[in-house]
Amino acid sequence: MTSLATSRAPSLIDRWTDALLDPKRQERAVVLSLAVYAAIWTAYRTIATWPRDVHADVSELYAWSRHLAFGYDKHPPFSALVTRAWFSVVPVSDITFHLLATVNIALTLYIAWRTMRRYLAPEKALFGLALLTFIPFFNFIALKYNANAVLLPLWALTIHCFLRAFESRGWLWPALAGLFAGCAMLGKYWSIVLIGALGLGALLDPRRARFFASPAPWLMIVAGALVLAPHLAWLVEHRFPSFAYAAAHESDGFVHNARDTLGYLTGCVGYAALALIVWAALLRPTRAALAESAWPADPQRRLIVTIQALLLVGPAPVALLTGVRVVPLWAMPAYTLLPIVLLSSPLIAVGGDALRKVLIGAAALALAILAAAPGVAVAIHTTSTPEPYEYASLLAGDIAKQWQRHSTQPIGMVAGETVLASNTAYYLRTETRAFETADPTALKAEITARGGALVCSAADQACLARAEQIVAGQQQILRSKVWLSRPLFGLPGGTVQDVFFLVLPEVAAK
Repeated sequence: MTSLATSRAPSLIDRWTDALLDPKRQERAVVLSLAVYAAIWTAYRTIATWPRDVHADVSELYAWSRHLAFGYDKHPPFSALVTRAWFSVVPVSDITFHLLATVNIALTLYIAWRTMRRYLAPEKALFGLALLTFIPFFNFIALKYNANAVLLPLWALTIHCFLRAFESRGWLWPALAGLFAGCAMLGKYWSIVLIGALGLGALLDPRRARFFASPAPWLMIVAGALVLAPHLAWLVEHRFPSFAYAAAHESDGFVHNARDTLGYLTGCVGYAALALIVWAALLRPTRAALAESAWPADPQRRLIVTIQALLLVGPAPVALLTGVRVVPLWAMPAYTLLPIVLLSSPLIAVGGDALRKVLIGAAALALAILAAAPGVAVAIHTTSTPEPYEYASLLAGDIAKQWQRHSTQPIGMVAGETVLASNTAYYLRTETRAFETADPTALKAEITARGGALVCSAADQACLARAEQIVAGQQQILRSKVWLSRPLFGLPGGTVQDVFFLVLPEVAAK
C-alpha cells in the first residue's frame, strides 16, 4: 500500500530544491533563481522609490559615463565605464538603472556560489548562497548603483581567481586575479583592503615559499599594473584629485577615530547578524565545530578564514594608525567568503530539512519585502520631506516645456548646485556642471554659446547669487520660480521650491 507521504505530488519548493541539487540541472536552476531574485528586487526598488527620483550618486555616474575618462574628481573610472556599457545595450531610465544594480548583485552571488562549489558539497553551497541573501549588502544597500556597489563582483572575481592561483602553478588564474584586482582599484581605492588581505593572507600561509617562488604573484602584479597604468598617468596629469577626495575622510582626533573604528567593527558584525542567526538556528554548530571553523587544519580552508578576517578586521588598525575614518558600508564587497568559513567544517552538516528551510526563508523574505514595497512608498511619501533633487524630474519637465517654446535646439547643459544640477541633467539627458567646481567665467562663456539652464533651490541664496552672476548681461534670459509636488495613490506629497534660469543659445528659434 502506497503511503500518503510517498504518493503526494512534489511541492514547488521540492521541485526547486531537486533542480538545484541535480548535477545536470543545477547550473541552469541557480541562474534562473538569481534572475528571479534580481527581478523581485528590481520591482521592489521601482515601487518603493516611486515617490522620489534617482539618487545623486546614480545621476553622477550617468554624467561621467557620457564622457569617459581615465579618472574623475571623486573616484576612478570603472563604475562610469560599466554604466556606459550598460546603457549602450538598454535604454536609459530609472528602471534600467535599478536593473543594473540588481544584475550586479545577482552576478556577485553567482560568482560567490561558483567559489563555494570548489570548497563545499552541493547542499552546503546552496545553503551558503541562500545565507548571503540575508545580508543587506546583497539586496537593500546595493540597490543604489554607485562606486561601492561596483566592487561587489570585482572583489568576488578577484578572490575566486586568487584562490585558484594559489592552488595551481599555471599563468591564467594569476593573470586574471591581477586583472580583476586592478579593475577593483579602478572601482574605488578602498580595494587596497582587498589587495592587502590577499597579500598578507599569502604571506601568513605555510605554503608561502612555493607560492612566492612561482611566477603567480609577479603575474598578478604585472597584470594589475597594466590595468592601472592609464589611470595613474591621469592622476599625475590632473594632480591627484580623487586622492584628495579619498583623503578627506578623516576623524576629528583620536577619540573620535577610535569611536568610528569601533563603529566600523560593530557595523560589520551587525550587517551579517541575520545571516549568522539563521546559520546558528538551523545548523546548531557545536563548540568543537566553531573552533574547527575558526582555525581549520586544512591549509586552504585556513587561508580562506584568514582572508575573510583580514577583509573585515584589517582596516581597523590601519584606521587607528592613520586617523582615517572608516564606515561599515565600505565593507559591502567583503562577505562572499563568509559561507565557506561557516560551512566548510566536516563537523557541520547541512541536511535536507535545513536546506529546505533556508531556501524557504530566503524566498519568503524577498517576497515579503516585495509585498511591502507599496507601503514603503507611502511611508516615504507621507513622512519624508523631499529634497529638491528628489523632484528633479518634475523640474526637468518644466524646463523642457519652457525651452521648447523658444528654441528648437537641444538644451546644451544644466548648471547649478551639484546634486540638483546633476539630477536635472539626467532627466533632460544632457550635460551637467556644478557651481562648486566650475570656473564662473568659463561657465558663462559655455552656456552663452550652447544655451542651457541654471537651477537652484529657492532657499539656496549662494546658488542664486552665482546664477545671477552668470546670466548678468545676457539678453535671452528666462527666469521662473516653480512649486513642485508629486501625488502618490491620491495622497498629496511635500512641495519643493526651485528657481531656474534659461539661457537661450546665441541662435535660437523664436
